[in-house]
Amino acid sequence: MDKNKLLFIPLALTLIFAIKPYYGGEITIRLNEPTSFTLNTANYSNLIFYSLIYENFFYLKKNGEIFSNVFQEYHYDVSGKTLSLTIKDNLSFSNGKPLTARNIQVSLKIFMNSDLFAASKLSKTVKNIRVNENQVRIELLADNPDILSLLTAPELVVLAENEQSFSGIFFPQEWEKNHHLILKANPFYAGGRTYLDKVKITFNDSTPPDLFLANPNQFKENFQEFDSGIFQNIYLCFLQSDMGQNTKIALFTILKRFNEATGNKYKELRTLTSDEESPVSIKIKTFSPQKTASILKHSETKLYILASLSNLEKDLTAFLKNSNLKIETLFIDDSQLMGFLNSAAIQYLLIDKIFQKKVPAEEKISRILKESSFNQFNARYLRMLSELDEVKFSNSQELLMEQIARISEAIVNDGIIFPLFQKNYSLYIRKVWPAMEIDYYGRPLLQKVSKNND
Repeated sequence: MDKNKLLFIPLALTLIFAIKPYYGGEITIRLNEPTSFTLNTANYSNLIFYSLIYENFFYLKKNGEIFSNVFQEYHYDVSGKTLSLTIKDNLSFSNGKPLTARNIQVSLKIFMNSDLFAASKLSKTVKNIRVNENQVRIELLADNPDILSLLTAPELVVLAENEQSFSGIFFPQEWEKNHHLILKANPFYAGGRTYLDKVKITFNDSTPPDLFLANPNQFKENFQEFDSGIFQNIYLCFLQSDMGQNTKIALFTILKRFNEATGNKYKELRTLTSDEESPVSIKIKTFSPQKTASILKHSETKLYILASLSNLEKDLTAFLKNSNLKIETLFIDDSQLMGFLNSAAIQYLLIDKIFQKKVPAEEKISRILKESSFNQFNARYLRMLSELDEVKFSNSQELLMEQIARISEAIVNDGIIFPLFQKNYSLYIRKVWPAMEIDYYGRPLLQKVSKNND
C-alpha cells in the first residue's frame, strides 16, 4: 500500500506540471554588436538589445495600454499637479543590491538631462522630483494628464549605481567580441521569473538564430513575422557653417553610390521622415563620378559615423578604398557623441534615427530638428519649432503640412541635414517560441516567451 502511494505521487506531480509553461532553455537572437553596456538606443538593433538588460519605468503596448513591472501603484493628483509612483516591495538589481526610490529619482534626472527630444518634452513639464521611502513624487509645472505616457520613452530605464549591475530581465554573463554575447536570466527581475534561462546574441550568420531582424515578407517557413511598426533613417549632417556646397554634394553622391554598389540594402529617402507621409519630396542633385573624384580627391575628408552604424564599416571601408578617394571613416560611440562634438572640429557626420510609424509627422520633424542639427540649432529653428506647435493645435491639416514642408526645405537648403536612406524591418521568431508580444516601440517582450515542446 505504501509502495503504491509512492508511485502515485510522482505521477500526479507530472500531470500537474505538464499543463504549466515550460521553464528553461535558451533563445538565440541575431543583432548588431553593441559597443558597450552603456544605454544607447540609436538604432533598432540597439533598441532591442538594451531592452533586455535595462528595465523601463513603463511599457506602452500597441493597443495603448500602459503597464509597469517596477511600480505597484501610480496615481496622478490633478489638484496638486503631482504624479506619485510607489515602488514594489523588495526589488533588487541583478547583483542583489536593493532597487530604491533614490535609484528611480537619479535615473529620471539622467534621462531628463540627455539631448533626446522625449527627454526635452518631459523636462519642460517637471518642476521637481521628491522621494520618500518607497515613493517617488513628480511635481509638474502645469496640469498634464498625459504625464504617464511621457514616462514610456524607451530610453527611460532604471539605472544602478554600479555599471555592472542591471535592472532588466537578463544580465550579461559572457562576451566573446565579434562572435556572441550570453545573457543570463536576472533572478531579481522586477517582472518575475522569466521562462528562459539564457539569451545568446550572435553577431554573424554562422549560427541560425531563433529571432532576428530582416526585410518584410522574406521568411515564411518555420518563422512567425511581426511588423515592428518602426523604420530607420540615415542622414548626412554638416556641422560647420563655412563648408562648401560642392563638397557636401560630392560626399552625398559617394554615399548614394555606396548603397547602389552594395545591392541597394537601403531605400532611397527623399524626405526628412518617410516618403509616404511627407508633403514635400526633396531632390538633392548628385555629381558625375569624374566631378565627385575631382572635388574629393585632395580634400582628405574625415567622415565621422555613429557606432550604431558599425554594420556599414566593412563594406564602406572597402568601397571607399576602391574609389581611390582619401576619405577617412571614424566611428564614434553614440553615448559619447555630444562630448566629442564639443572637443573636436567635426564637419561631416553620418547618423541614424528610428521612428515609430504611428507617431505624427510633426513630432518626427521636431525630433529631427532637436536631435540632429547639433550646434546649428539656432534661434531660427527654435522659431520654426514654436510655429509648428502653434499650427499643430490649429486643427488645420493643410497649414500643418505647409509648415512641415517649409521646415524640411529649409534644413536641406541650409545644408544642415541631407536625408540618405531608409530601412523597414520585420521581426522573425521561430514557431517553437510562440508566445511573444511586440510593444509600441517595436521591441519584443520576452518575459512570457517559452518553448513549445509539442
